[in-house]
Amino acid sequence: MATLIADTLREIFEYHKDDPKTLHNLITVNRLWCCQAIPLLWRRPFEMTTQDKYHLIIRTYVMCLSDKALSRFMFVGIKLDDFKKKPFFNYPTYLQNFDSEKFRLALNIWIRMNAIIGTGITKRKPLNTFCKPIKKIFGPIVKDCYKISPQNIFYKALNKCIEPLIQDYYATHPNFSVIKEVTDLLFSRCNRLKNFKVYFGDEHTLSSAEMNFALLTIKHNALLNLQKFELVIRAPSLNIDNLQNMNNTLTNLFTMMSKYATKIQEMTIQSYTTNLPAKVHTSLYRLIESQRTLQSFISNYVWDASSPSIFTALLNQSHSLTQLRLWGLTHFDNSLVLGLLEWNALEVLELMGCPAFPVSADFTKGQLRIRNLYLGNGYCSYPIITTNLIRMINLNLQKLVVEGATPEIIDAVTINCPQLTHLSLCAYQDIFESLPRLLSTLSLLETLILGNREQFIFTDDTILRFSQSIPPSLCALFLNFNISSQSLRVLLTECSAPLHRLELHQIQNKELELFSLLIQYTQNNKSLKELKLYLSPHSRSYTDPVSLDVLKNANKYFTIVRQDTKHSYSLW
Repeated sequence: MATLIADTLREIFEYHKDDPKTLHNLITVNRLWCCQAIPLLWRRPFEMTTQDKYHLIIRTYVMCLSDKALSRFMFVGIKLDDFKKKPFFNYPTYLQNFDSEKFRLALNIWIRMNAIIGTGITKRKPLNTFCKPIKKIFGPIVKDCYKISPQNIFYKALNKCIEPLIQDYYATHPNFSVIKEVTDLLFSRCNRLKNFKVYFGDEHTLSSAEMNFALLTIKHNALLNLQKFELVIRAPSLNIDNLQNMNNTLTNLFTMMSKYATKIQEMTIQSYTTNLPAKVHTSLYRLIESQRTLQSFISNYVWDASSPSIFTALLNQSHSLTQLRLWGLTHFDNSLVLGLLEWNALEVLELMGCPAFPVSADFTKGQLRIRNLYLGNGYCSYPIITTNLIRMINLNLQKLVVEGATPEIIDAVTINCPQLTHLSLCAYQDIFESLPRLLSTLSLLETLILGNREQFIFTDDTILRFSQSIPPSLCALFLNFNISSQSLRVLLTECSAPLHRLELHQIQNKELELFSLLIQYTQNNKSLKELKLYLSPHSRSYTDPVSLDVLKNANKYFTIVRQDTKHSYSLW
């Protein structure tokens, strides 16, 4: 009966797994409730609190260390005030999300708060010359005999006797690492990691020497159920020895994961260096090949025609890969096109950062099953890539995002993509001659996003043709550039679509006419569920700024978002 109650509570508490306030309240009810809520709080502890409380997480983890480990903390100058009582729970076993960046930040905060100034190992002096041989012999022997909480007079006396030897030992052997001690604690005890994010490469990341990843396979093998893996290799600012150490650690990590972590569903590889040795590349390819159900692969990793191993590795995922996001490609060649044809389950393709010199590719092989396509800035300069990709996807494409849209791209979409339901275009030139022709062919279009990082304002002629070409199926319209009140009035009057969502980014326009127009539109259109107007409080208006009373009244009808900086909208 008790087991049934515990299982029921666990299922109920799962609904509150992302609500730390509720979980903290559940802990205080009774021990049974506490035992079910604690694992939820400590699955991803750094995401469940704010940065100013990170040190409390590390403090709790440190409490789980053995007395021998705690004694080493004390002798390297870390104060341990409240560590006499051991915690009721083995907190590291609950860890499911590990982010080395947040972990490093939390450790640094905790060490700064608990370091005893003037008592570190660099401040200690040898007792005297006469005792050096004795200290050298007995220091390593007795260093683990110190008791943090001596239970009787014997251990208190023993502490007094061996304390000078231990102090001097750590003064002359400063090789103890607080970071490594806590990292080893987590890696050796956590049962099942689900998300694993690791940073390498500069002085702001954990040293590779302080992360013994092999501990993850001890006892419980925490990698067996890993679902998401993210790796960030920053531009190395390390000396030769540390760089070599990092490369060895990466190789060992990939090799180990290819053996144990074979159920990864999402993999992200970001590398900002091109100097990785061949053994690192090979081990990474082996890790990709070993996956059974890889669904998402996101990377700026080298995709070089001279080394098609990563292409070969991803071919093994043809049955499961649904999302592929590549940026910073060195080549766009025929091997990539062949891969796109092989990935039968692929639904989302995102290409950003077009290579400077794409290699010619054969686009006549067949049709792609991709439903969502994102073409980043740069591909507009190579119409042979963009127009041919659009042609190959025309039977299934439903969502298209193009940054740097040109009239040529618009015409290609008009001819090949009648099934679009979502269209996002960021234009750096005039596309309003070709855009109405496109919109008039999209009878299924539901969402339209138009943007420009610079000012892009309709003319009286183009706004009328644009408004009249909007299909009746459109539900959401986002205009991420300035538009005058006069042009907006034409748009809202001539548009026949019953919009549910309307978003306007008015960086400069604060005319009273604008607010009156939008209030009237919300009153007359019962289908409208959300209207957002983005305003910058520091920019000048075309006329006198509206009063606070006008803004307050307008807020009753739609949402006014004040932005101190230029809004960075998402086309996707």
